[in-house]
Amino acid sequence: MVWDPPKQKVNVTRMIIYSFIPILGIYAAWRIQKFWLLVILGMVVSVGLGITLAPLSLASPEISYVITVMGSIIINILIVKYFAEKYNETIIENN
Repeated sequence: MVWDPPKQKVNVTRMIIYSFIPILGIYAAWRIQKFWLLVILGMVVSVGLGITLAPLSLASPEISYVITVMGSIIINILIVKYFAEKYNETIIENN
């Protein structure tokens, strides 16, 4: 059984703030009904940044790690913002 979120508008700012915290980021993705899309995009972005920064990680692994994590967080925030706004638009259209 899948538990679907209620069909109500979401607070976009709150969803963005939730994106900073891993457990609440999962809730934000579920709430806007884009959980699996965000999981897949998050993995693609993380792996892509890791591969791109591989030469840097040989010289300074700490900097490479910080850049990868920060890049992933920024991309996640932008994606959550975009899909939360789209979700609100569909809720308004259906009412």
